[in-house]
Amino acid sequence: MKHVELKKLQESYERGIITTEEYEKKKKEIDEMPEEKQEESKEEEAKEVKLKSDRTLIIGAIIILLLFGTIFGLRYFKQERPQTIDELHELNFKGKLKKDQGYLYDGVYSFVKFDGLWYAQLVSPKGTRLYNIQFRYGPRDVENIKIRGSLDTNLFNNATEYYVTFNPTGQNFSSVALAVGDFNTHMTNIFFKQPIAACDKNETFACANRPIITCDNTDKLVLYVKEANNSGVYFDNNCMVIEGNGFDLIKGVDRILYGLYEIIQ
Repeated sequence: MKHVELKKLQESYERGIITTEEYEKKKKEIDEMPEEKQEESKEEEAKEVKLKSDRTLIIGAIIILLLFGTIFGLRYFKQERPQTIDELHELNFKGKLKKDQGYLYDGVYSFVKFDGLWYAQLVSPKGTRLYNIQFRYGPRDVENIKIRGSLDTNLFNNATEYYVTFNPTGQNFSSVALAVGDFNTHMTNIFFKQPIAACDKNETFACANRPIITCDNTDKLVLYVKEANNSGVYFDNNCMVIEGNGFDLIKGVDRILYGLYEIIQ
């Protein structure tokens, strides 16, 4: 095999790839190298070439996977993660949302979840505007809450203001405040009715200059939020009453609102 190595060396020298000094040095090494060493050298060179080739293939495969991952990742974020409520509604009508992301209630009303709240696209009671209205609970979460009694609908429709009353000495003020705040938002922005803050008893400094209102001492429209051990919702002519504690009060508000929007009868 020496003659093969010498031939390759001679060709490199003739092409000017190596100098005369390098040629003489390498020629001497080949002449003195046993045949076994030459075979080992060739095997090592072959292994090194194969290793480089394998490494190139692996790196190439990784790059291809990364490229595909980037492309499909971008498509996922662009197509499957809508940025607006309107985009969610569009996907919802096409049936492309999971049940916990959105659904059509009664096959008509589109409800989608965005930032932890449920949104419905509804026309205003006067039919002049389209709103994306938010609720803390979807209709499926509160449809089993039955409303007892009846509300004077003429009084509600004609009222431009209403009382909001509660127990000022109650223990669940944060839930009461959240329930009242949600109800007032809908009444003010959608139904165009202004709230009048009231108390059901005059036992705190904050109530000293507020109206003292219950369902029994006024014929005006009233929302009465009552802290109670048992939860429930009922109407008493001019009065909308929510009883319970914690999130039951907030659910009660949403149940009343769905009734006023005629989404849940």
